[in-house]
Amino acid sequence: MKKFVYILIVLNVGCFPGFSQKPTTLNDFYKSEWSNFKDYIKIRNGRGNTDTTFNITFYYLKADVSLDANAKYIRGNLLCKFKSSVNNLVRIVLSLQDDLHVDSITGNSSTYSISGDSINIMLDRTYSNGEAAEIRIWYQGVPQLAGGYKGLRYETHHNGEPVIATLSTPYLAHYWYPCKDGPEDKADSVYLDITVPDTVINGNKAIAVSNGLLENVTTVNNKVTYCWRHRYPIVTYYVMMAISNYSHFQQSFIGPDGESFPIDYFVFGEHDSISRLGVSEMPDVMQFYSNLFGKYPFWKEKYAMSELGYYGAIENQTNTITNSMDISWFYVSAHELSHMWFGDMITCADWHHAWMNEGFATYAEALWTEHKNGMAAYHSYLNSTAAFMGGTLYLQNDLDTFNIFQEIVYSKGAWVLHMLRGVLGDQTFFNCLKSYAGSPGFMYKNASTEDFRHLAENTSGKNLAAFFNQWVYDAYYPMYHFNYKQDSSSKVLTLHIFQAQASISNWREVFEMPLQVKITDVNGNDTIITVQNNQKNQEYQFRLTGYVNHDYTSVVIDPDKWVIRKTYFKPNLPVGLPEVPDERMAFNLYPDPASDQLNIGFPQPVKKAAFKIFNQFGELVNSGFLKSTVSSISINNLSRGLYFIVVDDGKTQHSEKFMKL
Repeated sequence: MKKFVYILIVLNVGCFPGFSQKPTTLNDFYKSEWSNFKDYIKIRNGRGNTDTTFNITFYYLKADVSLDANAKYIRGNLLCKFKSSVNNLVRIVLSLQDDLHVDSITGNSSTYSISGDSINIMLDRTYSNGEAAEIRIWYQGVPQLAGGYKGLRYETHHNGEPVIATLSTPYLAHYWYPCKDGPEDKADSVYLDITVPDTVINGNKAIAVSNGLLENVTTVNNKVTYCWRHRYPIVTYYVMMAISNYSHFQQSFIGPDGESFPIDYFVFGEHDSISRLGVSEMPDVMQFYSNLFGKYPFWKEKYAMSELGYYGAIENQTNTITNSMDISWFYVSAHELSHMWFGDMITCADWHHAWMNEGFATYAEALWTEHKNGMAAYHSYLNSTAAFMGGTLYLQNDLDTFNIFQEIVYSKGAWVLHMLRGVLGDQTFFNCLKSYAGSPGFMYKNASTEDFRHLAENTSGKNLAAFFNQWVYDAYYPMYHFNYKQDSSSKVLTLHIFQAQASISNWREVFEMPLQVKITDVNGNDTIITVQNNQKNQEYQFRLTGYVNHDYTSVVIDPDKWVIRKTYFKPNLPVGLPEVPDERMAFNLYPDPASDQLNIGFPQPVKKAAFKIFNQFGELVNSGFLKSTVSSISINNLSRGLYFIVVDDGKTQHSEKFMKL
């Protein structure tokens, strides 16, 4: 059915005057990050601490946390080790939300002062580039919530049973411990000792969970301390704790290279059975991502999920927190797991490049869908993710703490990867993903859009500057107007594509993309040909062989939707050499809009003329012949919408549009 030989001729033509599916839970989750914060005006501490004069190497936090929501309190001391990255370093600045009180600072410090959320620490001497130092901060207080939403948050579940957790993205770790906040500086490792009252609530002991491995539990004076050790580089906002009377269950996992580690689940006792069902496929997802992206980045420790019963989810390193592990949250769970590669191991260079976290994770959902249900399901999943919003994917403003997690970084971010797959082809594209995730230059470090672009260029051998410029740094999408005509004797099909978006203010004039063109003949045979579209007006000529009948009935641009675009069939768009209009072919349509029958009136009788009706996408939906002064066509079989009728008497053509009710 698709066995063809073809000749393709590309013609650049001048501008013609006059032609200027996804789960509901997941979609809601995408929107929750920013919609809950859009009215929060008071932004504190800017975009985090971007000071490059020193690098954090180690955090060791000892925190004593109250379980009582009516007496919220945290008392802690933090050991912070760092290295100077300049000569003559005499001070460092850490962040701590100013409702938390600093009691004292010791170590390699002489004096300190507090200004808002900043702790300005004068060092005990001048440090040279590469020299190590450390300070210890004792602090305490009642934790506050940023925007009433994020920070060290107290809630309850079931019968008033406590659940306490940290929600720290993107710059809010300093709302519960002193740190150099933001994505730019990863500590080499982090230790947490979390102390809570030694108590049993509704049959389950109150426990505290965190990143990495639980290496010790001690009980002293009716308090229990959980000692967690995480020995991988980590950004401040992925350091976490979650405290509740959790029930615990576990799955084991053996990866493609024989690596083995547990997948732990900390759930509410009342949700134990539904949670077990909801995460039953997670080892399969882990296996799929491991095959696709490379070994799970934190395989020497664990992967875990902790239930909150509120909020959405955050991909805290080795321990995701999530509203629920019910089966309806499965795609959220898959999304967060993929973040262990893209977000945690490789972290966006700064929040301008937030799509490098969220777009990759959203695209991973579509890949899982393809793996389970095939390519049609993959396309359907992506098509349910709207990507037609304005603004650039590169976030122009990353200072606004609560406007980073916009829908565009999820949906358009995923579509950029989808389109890149279409540009590169499957083998090269998936080689790019695996090379990116396995690159020593990026593993456990940070990466920007340009870093990923250069890796993709080196892997593919293609210059991708135009691709990333138009889809990441520029806004909107192309609007393809098209028309086509076949020569009755040579059978050459001419296709004209006109990019019409330039007529809208501030829209890019030309998008440069390969476009698939689906051509169907009168017998229902079709083929897909890829053309390079890089001009405002462009014509292509095709001569296809392999059919007994070479008459073509429809042309569809980008039939499988590999491009963020809108397409419009425009039968009045000039194709090839202009023809002298023949007024004899002019006709009137009535009624318009029409419901069941469309009347076509000619100014003088026609002997015989062929008609074709196309929908707005250029797909043929009806055809036949007309004669006499007035002809009637039944259109009962058409759905409601806009259509074009083209009438051809063998010498001239004329087209009109009409609406079907």
